Amino acid sequence: MAIFRRTPPPESPPGGPEASLPGKAGRSGSGSVPPASGGAKKVVGGGVKPADQRRAAPEPLSILLPAVAALGAVASIAAVAWLAEDRTTDRPKVKRRIDAILRDLETSCLGVAEILRRVMRHSPMFGLLGATSGAPMKFGLLGSRVDAQQGHIYVQLVNDVATMLVLATQASFEMTNAIEDGELNPPEALFYKFGAAQEKLSGLLANRASLKTTAEVGLAVAESLVATVRELKLHKAADPKG
Repeated sequence: MAIFRRTPPPESPPGGPEASLPGKAGRSGSGSVPPASGGAKKVVGGGVKPADQRRAAPEPLSILLPAVAALGAVASIAAVAWLAEDRTTDRPKVKRRIDAILRDLETSCLGVAEILRRVMRHSPMFGLLGATSGAPMKFGLLGSRVDAQQGHIYVQLVNDVATMLVLATQASFEMTNAIEDGELNPPEALFYKFGAAQEKLSGLLANRASLKTTAEVGLAVAESLVATVRELKLHKAADPKG
């Protein structure tokens, strides 16, 4: 009589049956595959965080050129000394008070000066450091990559420089009209101060100054125009509206 014996099943390796599969590790840690380094990282609360969330830097001239244009508008008051004509009886006078126009002129110069200081405080973002700092002025000279906070600073600067550009252009146009109408009687020397600022700004464009030089000269011109506008206040004629 034949005797059949039951063969016992093979014993599982330590760590469970999956430990014997390639690339699987049991509790002993044998056969483990190290995780890939780099790439995305898991963050607390779920989701995946990219290894680099920085973006391309903004265009520096999108801030610097409007700032220079605002200062140039104020400096253009110099031309009144040579282009002004006597007021005719049918020409309407400036509607706004001279005090308000002078205040807007001063505010725009102070605002542009502060904008340029902020640009210089964030020099790497606007290409004022490194290889791009000494290159002639042109579009596309971008600075280092920026993070979300720096991007927010750029958006704030765009809004601020746009506001100052509008304020400076409107107030300078009204001021040239007021001087032409005789509501202010500044001496010729004061027009030369506006003219000197105008020449410095024109030189930046004519010589294709570097981004760094544009910011530095622009700041110096803005500060000088603040002083010139304050001096202009001293030559205000009697205001018939006040």
